[in-house]
Amino acid sequence: MDVAVITPTYNRAHLLPQTIDSVIAQTTRARIEMAVIDDGSTDDTADVMRPYIDKYGVSGKKVHIQYIQLDKQGVVTARNTGIERTNAPYIALLDSDDYWDPRKLELQLKAIRSDPHVGVVHTSFRYVDDQSRFIDDRVQGHRLNNPCVGWCIDAMLNEFLVIFSSVLIRRAVVEQVSATEPHGLPFDPRWTNAQDYDLMLRAARVSRFIYVPEPLTLYRFHDQHGAMGNLKRAFGFHCRVQMDFVARWGRDVGVTEADATRRAAAFLYKRAESAFWQRDMDNCTALCDLAAELSFDDDRFVKLKHKAARPRWMYRIKDQMDRMLGKSSSPGAAQ
Repeated sequence: MDVAVITPTYNRAHLLPQTIDSVIAQTTRARIEMAVIDDGSTDDTADVMRPYIDKYGVSGKKVHIQYIQLDKQGVVTARNTGIERTNAPYIALLDSDDYWDPRKLELQLKAIRSDPHVGVVHTSFRYVDDQSRFIDDRVQGHRLNNPCVGWCIDAMLNEFLVIFSSVLIRRAVVEQVSATEPHGLPFDPRWTNAQDYDLMLRAARVSRFIYVPEPLTLYRFHDQHGAMGNLKRAFGFHCRVQMDFVARWGRDVGVTEADATRRAAAFLYKRAESAFWQRDMDNCTALCDLAAELSFDDDRFVKLKHKAARPRWMYRIKDQMDRMLGKSSSPGAAQ
């Protein structure tokens, strides 16, 4: 086989068929082995998988699908299991609520084979809802430019701008970065969130990245979306992964721990400020509290939390007046 597609899933029987069908529909001539790792689902995922295994479970086909059922252990174990149970020299990561444009693997394989120093190829994306409709107010997801290109560890330590379901990575790179960790695994069991960021940082330390600026990955927002359901948790792990990576590898990549803390604080402040301007005061306050928990010595969080604590009716009146006057609420506007 040429490409291993690793798809962990938990209670997403209603979305999983579109994910699998998008792999089967790939235009590449490469042979694909897809591992669907069921992390203890209690819905009818097994029934959904049965016809796929009947048709694609036989080795020798262009697309070979295996269905691995685990007791509930979390996405880290599911992803590590999928990588362990496959053998292809290239690994593609695809979450069970996302799906691909048919040309994705064809274009990525062409890119990664063009340069032996390239270890990761990722793509632009579009947001879709649970009905697979484009979410127009999130069209910024279709990025024409992305700083995670070439030797991009410095950019990656500012913010994780790689959509994980868009990633194609050499297995040799995964094995290389796994061997340098005490746990010896692709995904660190410590990170129950942001383990994708951790792996991509480790990959960026040893290899170059290529970015395909076409929206070949469809990234789904829905009610059960795990990553963004709790912003404090998601961004807390993001910041901890940033700082932990530098604590271990900062000397190699030329970044001090003090600089890593500054970068993590800058990342978090942007998110807290964004929540404030969207008038999401609960999340704004939670992210300011997180800054204190992470010992970020930055007075901006204190001031922002104070503003978020003002009566909500004040902002409703201000925003209404701004709309009447043709102004837009933004970080540059008067407060």
